[in-house]
Amino acid sequence: MKRIRKTIVLNSTLEMKLKNKYISDKIGRFVSLNLMLEEDMNTLHSISGKEILNIDESIHNLRKSLKSISAILFLYEFQIGQKQYLQWKSGLKSLSKQFAQAREDFAYLQTFKKIEDKLKDIDKSDLLELRNHFESKYNLIVQENIVRKEAIQKGNEAILKVLEEMQNSHINSELKLLKRRHLESLKKTQKLFKRLSLKSSSEEFHQFRKYCKRFYLQQLVFNRLGLKKTYKQNKKLDQLTEYLGKEHDLHLFNQYLSVHFADLLPLLRLHFMLKIRKLKKNTLMLYPKINY
Repeated sequence: MKRIRKTIVLNSTLEMKLKNKYISDKIGRFVSLNLMLEEDMNTLHSISGKEILNIDESIHNLRKSLKSISAILFLYEFQIGQKQYLQWKSGLKSLSKQFAQAREDFAYLQTFKKIEDKLKDIDKSDLLELRNHFESKYNLIVQENIVRKEAIQKGNEAILKVLEEMQNSHINSELKLLKRRHLESLKKTQKLFKRLSLKSSSEEFHQFRKYCKRFYLQQLVFNRLGLKKTYKQNKKLDQLTEYLGKEHDLHLFNQYLSVHFADLLPLLRLHFMLKIRKLKKNTLMLYPKINY
């Protein structure tokens, strides 16, 4: 058994080395935008080439690819040219907004399920009302699955069309310029972090998250191409964005309740305050430990 495991590990290591050699052979002094976008292109083609069984997962993958493409475009902004860059950036943002409502309704339901057991101060009838409300809201999406699937396919096709336009532009950049641009992303997160404290608003933490996510997605591409080896740091940064994502979801959930269930909000306020504070604290403690 040990010999089999050792063989599997050796084969896996050899496969990784061959893959890295193949990638490094494709990378010289210049790195093409096409190579950077390769994985996102494959992801989007895989979505268009199969039946959509899970709406939420498909929307998540589409939005993730859109963020990744946007993060990569930032690295090539000056090679692309400002007019074309802004046009592509605006187009990607518009496509992402198409799926924002579906993602938001799913996030409300998931957030409620996570905190439901801890809402002990709320009357059972009120708790049932909340559960029914968010389940009904989400079920409207489920009932419209055919429409949603068509929207996902159309959105996917629109993204692929933009990607093909990017590929046909044959844009390249010197590696040192890409790394310099990548460093700007890191400095932006560091600058925003210095302004944060436990008293900072959820909007400020969300802004910090957006730039952390951009830097993280760029890191993934550099690692995939063998240009950087920062796997441990990336894992911590991924955890950081998870904290920030949960904090943002709780903040939006709290805002939603304040509009639609204002009478219940006083009973929930303490729970939200403590949970959000803990996530902010985790963020403030973790970021200094991520040394790039």
